[in-house]
Amino acid sequence: MALPGSHKGKVVLAVVVLGTLLAWFSVREAGDSPAVRPDKQDNSAGRGRKATSKTGASFDFYLLALTAHEAFCAEHEGKRECRAGARRPLVIHGLWPERLEPRTYPHDCPAPRLALDAGLEQQLAEFMPGMADGLHEHEWREHGGCSGLDDDVYYGRTLELARALDAALGARLTTLAGRETSPAELRETADMFQPGIGATFTLHCRTLRDSGGRPVLIEVRQCIDNDGAGGAPGTLLDCASLGRRDQGCGSAFEVAGADP
Repeated sequence: MALPGSHKGKVVLAVVVLGTLLAWFSVREAGDSPAVRPDKQDNSAGRGRKATSKTGASFDFYLLALTAHEAFCAEHEGKRECRAGARRPLVIHGLWPERLEPRTYPHDCPAPRLALDAGLEQQLAEFMPGMADGLHEHEWREHGGCSGLDDDVYYGRTLELARALDAALGARLTTLAGRETSPAELRETADMFQPGIGATFTLHCRTLRDSGGRPVLIEVRQCIDNDGAGGAPGTLLDCASLGRRDQGCGSAFEVAGADP
């Protein structure tokens, strides 16, 4: 059941402020504490902690999926999000409850209709331009409802995580637009921002219509434990320990740039 408007707004504000402070402290303390928790490292031994949400969906961790927007728009020019001015290098695709066994994630769980706090919705739109085409509603129906979280908590945490990963990678991706790079270079950049964070994401590439057969970065996915309050995203995890690795990028790939 959705919270009454005024009370709900206060709750959302508190969640966003708390998350921002936690993100700030995690960066400040990065030199003293690792970004990656050593739990869930041996999925074959069943060491993952499977959580069961309020919807009854069980899952082991989350994947935060951020889309390389220029690459997306190179093949989706007709989308409203691609017709609006300057674009961020990384934008929110979704936050997905995941299981250790690939392609067995829970989806389309029963959930209340999406009713975001107005202030959060405005902030989210900056990092999730696909909202113009209803992406936030689709992601809530297919993935968010399976988290068992309130919609504002779910998208508030998604926004916090996206901001943090964008801070680690966004500037470098902007300077690399239209150029070639490597997985090692991007992880080195991220680790300079926060030691260990480079192991917490995977890179996903494929050839595009006009890429001349070269792989192009299309998505970055970050692995996050479900050890937060009420099963919310919490600690960053080493993706390799969960059996999640780069796909299609090889030793070098291109970062799409805007058309001249």
